[in-house]
Amino acid sequence: MVMIKLKKILYYIFWVLVVILPLGCTEYIDLELETASQRLVVDGVITNERQMQYLRLSKSVPFMTDTISPPVTGATVLLSDGYNVEQLREANEMPGYYLTQNGFSGNPGNRYELTISAVDINEDGQTETYGAVSVMPGVTAPDSIDMMYDDTWKVWKILLYADDPPATEDFYLFRMLVNGTLISESISEFNVVSDRFFDNGKAEGVWVQSINAGEGTEPLKEGDVVTLQMCGITETYFNFVEGVQREGRGQYPLFSGPPANVTGNISNGGLGFFTAFSVSYANFVISADFLEEQR
Repeated sequence: MVMIKLKKILYYIFWVLVVILPLGCTEYIDLELETASQRLVVDGVITNERQMQYLRLSKSVPFMTDTISPPVTGATVLLSDGYNVEQLREANEMPGYYLTQNGFSGNPGNRYELTISAVDINEDGQTETYGAVSVMPGVTAPDSIDMMYDDTWKVWKILLYADDPPATEDFYLFRMLVNGTLISESISEFNVVSDRFFDNGKAEGVWVQSINAGEGTEPLKEGDVVTLQMCGITETYFNFVEGVQREGRGQYPLFSGPPANVTGNISNGGLGFFTAFSVSYANFVISADFLEEQR
């Protein structure tokens, strides 16, 4: 009887220790997140299309804040192809957006230099100058595109048929338009590939982009025009887009740290990227027969 009581006492002591000891081992750590100084962020693209083109200038914001990056206004922005220099004007109703003149277009093979000055990003009373250089690659026009509905992913797969120069390693960016409206606007919606995905210099139905067909999306209908934009890009911009998309997907394992700023091509500690790429298009017109076949 004494032994039974002793066992009960020891049992209670054991569980008291189980509960109390972890509390005594808890160490509280006060994490101090470093606030970095503000830096210029550049988001700029010029293409070989004859149209008004633009770039956006903003300031970086501290990590883990909900603040929208403030626009950089009043900058002097120059674009040079080595022969001519064009000064971009700031849009009246869109602070931080700088526009080319109507009818501006780049030429594949040309080198473009961007210069940004008359800005004081770190607010030390001294103006700074930033720059970037990009060469515009060429791009071959797609032969055609096809579409296929994937019920598993709830998307329309866009399949590319095109030739690719076999003697060089080329890089491509793909964006989608429906009835002339760009639906893959953000960098997270771009798709970039190298021609290593092509077989002996040919793309024979390579899946290069998608159109979301899940719940809540507007279904494609007869007469809709689906357009694939195929862009010739540099390897450095290819790596930049891949890096941004990888950081956007999050870090693994859980405690691997906050996402880092992806290396761009802006000098003087600036963030972001200025790039030049050439574009070509292929269309697919939705017919009643096509929709019936995909059901």
